[in-house]
Amino acid sequence: MDTNQSNAGADSPKPLDALPAAAHARSDDLLGSSIFGPAEPAPQAPIARVAARPAPALKLVVKGLKPIERQLLEGLVKVSQRRTPRLEILASKQATDADVIVIDTRDPAAMAWARQHPWLDRRAVIWIDGTEAPNGHTLLRRPVQWPILPMVLARALESGPGTAAAAAPSHGYAAAALAVPPVRAPQILVVDDSLAVRAHLRSLLEPEGFIVTDADSVEVALQTVSRRAFDCVLMDVLMPETDGYEGCRQIKSRLRGASAVPVVMLTSKGSPFDRIRGKMAGCDAYLTKPVDPQHLKEVLAQQLSDMPQHRPPPAQPTSADAAAAARVPRFAATRPI
Repeated sequence: MDTNQSNAGADSPKPLDALPAAAHARSDDLLGSSIFGPAEPAPQAPIARVAARPAPALKLVVKGLKPIERQLLEGLVKVSQRRTPRLEILASKQATDADVIVIDTRDPAAMAWARQHPWLDRRAVIWIDGTEAPNGHTLLRRPVQWPILPMVLARALESGPGTAAAAAPSHGYAAAALAVPPVRAPQILVVDDSLAVRAHLRSLLEPEGFIVTDADSVEVALQTVSRRAFDCVLMDVLMPETDGYEGCRQIKSRLRGASAVPVVMLTSKGSPFDRIRGKMAGCDAYLTKPVDPQHLKEVLAQQLSDMPQHRPPPAQPTSADAAAAARVPRFAATRPI
């Protein structure tokens, strides 16, 4: 394949005029049964409304590909704009913002670019026509079935480095815990509106040496993490008022750098689409209920393995924060801060 053609295609997509209308229709039909939600019907008449938040996007960086493959991918991206999440292709300079990176191993320039970015080992990467890949990465053979790409992206996100599926710990929780100096007992925040679920998780974790604090809503959880440093958050998805996806987004946006905390989604919603939503919200792992106790401990051990020995305390709350916290209703089982 001509390298110049490939590079130009990667950073400057070609127009879609060359893609037959039948190909668009075929991709549209197949996407209807994929992880994407149903297409939104076209409005019958203009309706004045407040500007809505942009639909969530699954961001890709694509290096290499043949011109016809690039055109088919662009057609898929165009179709996805009427669905949630939509696909978005980023320029190479925005690669660190991408959710998934797609690399054509037959393209020398694409492979040279990959070698210059060792951080790819820690990201969700799809290698096209590759012979081997780092742990957690995805291999895809030609001819690529582009209409099923959403399912491939879901698997890449689910099995990517840092996720529960990619962890596959071979020595169990105890060995992983021994690898970390026992500076202090790990602090776990359990966020679930079900009192029974919170009690069950407490019964699993406290005998293993975890210190468990629980919250019955995202609002209570946000108040709690603003005052105490936690080593991991177990977050339910289906909760009243604010769901777990939004809760994860807010925790990730508020706690950054040395104060960042891993968030593990723990929910009955286990479809590929739900897992993509969790990944887009910033979750570090995604477990489905009923969770296997040993698997839960292994995932926590994986998340805690990178825990700094000394975490900075959260900023001290202001008097306004204290007054707001006092107005937040709590279940009796939610322990005081």
